[in-house]
Amino acid sequence: MGLISITSLMVLLIGINITNAGVTLEQMQKAGELIRGICQPKFKISDEQAAQYGQGIFPEDKNSKCYVNCIFENTQTMKRGKFQFDSAKKQAEIMLPEDMKEQTLKAMGICKDAAIGIKDPCEGSFTLLKCLHGNHENFFFP
Repeated sequence: MGLISITSLMVLLIGINITNAGVTLEQMQKAGELIRGICQPKFKISDEQAAQYGQGIFPEDKNSKCYVNCIFENTQTMKRGKFQFDSAKKQAEIMLPEDMKEQTLKAMGICKDAAIGIKDPCEGSFTLLKCLHGNHENFFFP
């Protein structure tokens, strides 16, 4: 599935929930499964490994780091190794369930500059992931 399809899915989720002020955790998980389906085969990440990211277990190998970058690129959180703070913030404000919004926005603000100066996009994404996870009690990663 390409970026356009994922973007369309996200727009659809926004449209469905515009009156609910955000998607549900279940809808986020379903969208996450679609994105994982793109990134897992590219970097040979098993379902078990992918599930560990949601538990805060982050392997330090190159494939794992590039898997994180793939997820972030497909969710438009990162672009060519740079955190897209403004667009990610807007997405969070629109899409996240209310009970996750405040803490997520706070963590994003803390981690805004975490990847600055890191030239390798995979390293930058991995650094951002660890920062977000470390500053968010219930961080969601697909």
